[in-house]
This record gives sequence, structure tokens and C-alpha cells, in this order.
Amino acid sequence: MKSRYYTVLSHMATWGVLILLPMALERLSYPLSLVPTLTMIAIFYINYLWLTPHYYMRGHKMLLWVANAILVTGLTALIHYWLGVGLGYVFNLAVTVIIAVSMKLGSLWQASEEARLEANAARANAELRTLRYEMNPHFLLNTLNNIYALTAFDSRRAQETIQQLSAMLRHMLYDNLEGEVNMEDEVNFLESYINLMKIRLPEPVKVRFDAAEARRDVKIAPMILIPLVGNAFKHGISPTKESFINISLKADNEQIEFSVENSNHPKKAGNENDHGIGLPQVQKRLNLFYPNHYQWNYGPSADQTVYRSHLSIKPTK
Repeated sequence: MKSRYYTVLSHMATWGVLILLPMALERLSYPLSLVPTLTMIAIFYINYLWLTPHYYMRGHKMLLWVANAILVTGLTALIHYWLGVGLGYVFNLAVTVIIAVSMKLGSLWQASEEARLEANAARANAELRTLRYEMNPHFLLNTLNNIYALTAFDSRRAQETIQQLSAMLRHMLYDNLEGEVNMEDEVNFLESYINLMKIRLPEPVKVRFDAAEARRDVKIAPMILIPLVGNAFKHGISPTKESFINISLKADNEQIEFSVENSNHPKKAGNENDHGIGLPQVQKRLNLFYPNHYQWNYGPSADQTVYRSHLSIKPTK
């Protein structure tokens, strides 16, 4: 709607100039003064609607200018011998051609840019849907199995776990339909996820989540942090070796800092339980939501015993 509005305004402004130009320069009496104007209108829309899309946009730029040279020369000669308009009228037609081509290219570029932005938005939504679907089945199955086990010896904790799972699913399916969510919702989501994952962890595993320095009113892209936490649980826990996961979140209106540090117990490729969320997908979503506004460093320590991931985001205004 906005682009159409600007197009109408640009056309009106263009005709304001082109209608007055021949009347001012050639000093023809009305209605003869309309003939050069109508000629300019015709050559404008021949270029705007046909020549530019047909030749320029298909890579035949030379043919566009040759066709216009023939058109301008022929019309100038016709108007000159019919109305006695000076040969300087060729300048008016040349200006009209340039304006028409420029406006058409501008409108095509704007349409292309809008299409690109819409495609990016669609891709972002698709990435988010993929992330939901990738998380849901395996995570949900494990959680339900854990809840089933809890009902046998701790019914109250089982009820609390069901409430946490319900809150998580609500956030995943409904609360994050907008482009951004409040940090408070994302923190609650992470806490619920961590608590649910801790149910099936061995007792010695230490998990710490610190979000005390995260302002709850800061906006963030939904589910942008959860994959890093999911990968920490996937690759940071060993049933036989000492394991830990430390998660830290700091956020204000200027910067979001998210750090995950865990013991490094990478799963083998092709493991049947290899349902984690891949880092390439995280990279794609960061590029979609925060292009040139983030830094992300991750990798194992030199001795391969600890894996660290640090994400720094500058929130968009």
C-alpha cells in the first residue's frame, strides 16, 4: 500500500513538470500545447510499461537505448514539421525517457526489496516453525516418560512438572508468534526447560542458570537462546563422568550477553539419540533476526574437556 502511494505521488510530480515544460519552453497556444505534452506522456508510458521491462530487465540495455533514439528522433521530427516546435524538443523527450526508465527501475528495485524482506520474514517464520517441530517430539516424549515415572513416587512433583511443560508448550505455540518477545517470557521458558531436563539427570550433574542481571522488559527474538541450552544438555552430560552446565544471561537495552559453559562429552555422529538442534540453524536465525548486530563464539577448550558458547546481541531499536 505504501509503495503504491509513493508511486502515485511520483507520477503526479512527474506530470506536473512534464505538462508545464513544453508550455513554458515552446510557448504554444492551448490546445496545441497539449500535443507535445501528450507525446511526452506517451513516450513515458511506452518506456515505463513496455520498453524498460522488456529490454532493460532482460539484459538488452543497448536495444532499449536504440529503440528510444529512433522513437525520440521520429517524434521530434513529426512535432517539428507539424507544429513548428523547435528541435530542442528532443531534449524534453530525452528527459522524459530518462525519468521513465529511472522511475521504472526504482519501482522494480523497491518491489524486489519488499519481496526480499517478505521472503526473509517467511524464512524466519519457517525457521521458527522448524525449531518448534524439531524440539517437540523428542523432548515431549522424554518429558512425558519422566512424568510417568514421577507419578509412581512423587505425585506432587509430577503435577508441577506437567504445569511447567504446559507453560513451555504455550510459549512455543502461542506466546512467540510476534517477531520479538519479552525477556521475562524467554527466561521463564528457559527455566522451565532446564527444570524439565534436570529430572532425568544423574545426581552428580551440576546445572546452574543465572539470569539475575537480565532486564525482563528487553525484547528478544523468540527461541533464539534455547538451542544453545539444548546442545549443552545433549553434549555436556555423561552417565559415567563428571558433568556440569553453567548458563548465564545478562541483558539491558544496549546489549544481551548469553553464555553457556558445559563439560564436553560430544555424542558420536549417527547416534540414535542425536536429536539436538544444530548450530547451523542457530547461525541462520541470528543472521535473519540480528544481521551485523551479534557476535557468537563457540568451541571446546584446548584440552577438549569444556565447551563454551558466548553470544552477544545488540538489540534492534
